[in-house]
Amino acid sequence: MKYTIPFYSREELPRELIERIQQAAEEGWKRPTETLESRMARDLGIEHVLTTVNSTSALHLAMCALDLKRADKVICSVYAYADVPEVVRHFDAEPIFVDCEPFGYTIDPDKLEEALKKNKSKKLRAVIVNHVAGLPAQMDRIYELARQYDVAVIEDLSDAPGARYGEKPLGTGEGTLMGIACLGNKIDNRFDAGVLLTRDQECYERGSLLRNHARVPGSKTIDYLYDIVDIGCQFRLNDYSALFAQALYDQQERNLRRRREIAEIYFRELEGLDHVKLPLRREDHTYYYFMVEIDRNRDAFARVLAERGIETALHYLPLHMTRYYKEKYDLSLFDYPWAMGVFQRVLSLPNRPDMSDDEVLQVCEAVREADARHV
Repeated sequence: MKYTIPFYSREELPRELIERIQQAAEEGWKRPTETLESRMARDLGIEHVLTTVNSTSALHLAMCALDLKRADKVICSVYAYADVPEVVRHFDAEPIFVDCEPFGYTIDPDKLEEALKKNKSKKLRAVIVNHVAGLPAQMDRIYELARQYDVAVIEDLSDAPGARYGEKPLGTGEGTLMGIACLGNKIDNRFDAGVLLTRDQECYERGSLLRNHARVPGSKTIDYLYDIVDIGCQFRLNDYSALFAQALYDQQERNLRRRREIAEIYFRELEGLDHVKLPLRREDHTYYYFMVEIDRNRDAFARVLAERGIETALHYLPLHMTRYYKEKYDLSLFDYPWAMGVFQRVLSLPNRPDMSDDEVLQVCEAVREADARHV
């Protein structure tokens, strides 16, 4: 179906990429991956930055840097994208799911504490915290629990680019071992580059080694001789992609401001509808996704918007509802009631930074119409 207002951008070849490649061809390649890493480290106030080919590979590399082993355990929210437990399972380790908060959708600290108590052992290695739709999780409480139970904190910032928690950018807090950022979008398949952030020297060195096949020089004098010292991967970001990643990083603050401007229009225009609940209104929310709740018949509501040419999305299908995790760990649909209820109600409205105010108002008009027709 061709939408008048798509959820994701439909630009075929980004102009910024063409310009950067032309500039590099004319002026010479200047190690764009290293340039991007150095710049992000400086901007974010973090010691080490490693770029990867995509954000899932950055998360996988974090598990490598953690030296995750078979039968280890990693706690994560059941309300997360598939790559969060996926990278854990690739090590034959076990993801331990906990429910989300009912209103902010991030990991519930009370449920996290219950899981930490229940699974306390040397095999319990880490907690992966994903910040849903751009709203930071309760990191102070999570840090406190992580210290108490001696587990590492790994933050997935894929849905919260540019977000901050207090005075620091997400993923750079003293209590975070590693943060995973995304320069692009892992869902729409147009472009995705990953970034691993860490203050830990050991994680940085191990990540640096393993993202390039664990390859080391085999000779001090002959460049083409090398050795392989561990089981690695090919997770390096290539130079062409690094140029585009730089362009996206340059736009991050502007995009953040625009998403918040669009969110303000939605708040103004959609307040007080009968069947639509607006997201939490907080200063630290970036509204990377503008997720509303429909009180009933969410899919019927979405179909009315589709008739008006408005494309919507769903973030996310709770992991215990997917066949693999449901069967693998014998999970019931009602084991995680908050995530189940959120899934039944939420709907993400378009919030692209390239949307005009007129397009946003068209979405608002369609939502009001759908609300009036909703039964």
